[in-house]
Amino acid sequence: MNRRTTLLIGLIAGLSALPAMASTFVAMETPELVAASEAVVQGKVLEVYSFWNADGTAVLSEARVLVEEVVAGAAENEVVVRTFGGQVGDYRLEAHGFPVFRENDRVLLFLHTGPDKALRVTGYMLGEYRVTPGPRGELLARPTVQEGVRLLHADGRPAPAPEAVPLEAFKNEIRSLAAELPGRRPIAK
Repeated sequence: MNRRTTLLIGLIAGLSALPAMASTFVAMETPELVAASEAVVQGKVLEVYSFWNADGTAVLSEARVLVEEVVAGAAENEVVVRTFGGQVGDYRLEAHGFPVFRENDRVLLFLHTGPDKALRVTGYMLGEYRVTPGPRGELLARPTVQEGVRLLHADGRPAPAPEAVPLEAFKNEIRSLAAELPGRRPIAK
């Protein structure tokens, strides 16, 4: 083996030993999520479909969600929420840190209207919670922060990942925070 090949093999081995790059997001606490959202809804994901954006440069997914309860703000009985990532044919785009919807999931979503007039989850995955039973049968709101996602405070300090909380207590907190805010804009149809 010549020196150049040995160097190349050493470089590849060294790079493969480095940890994978994590996606980094600024953490948002519940008051910030409520303030930045037009509505907070609890519902069930009825359908998820993926497609190419108009430029053909990214895969997007939309989830059709049956709204079971409007926790704060205003929303229709059914909403369509758009996010980055998904699969079209054999092409799959994983957008770390963005919500990943699955049919039949029960969710609690903080929503706002994006610049493209599509509904988006506020704070990326920080505004998406799955509603699941807890160990004693009570319902919990489980954050969907993915492995490999790093959260930081605005000043750059590491932030802890959010934890599962009792659903009813979380909804009561959201209602209290929303009541303190000036008039809410309803989500446009």
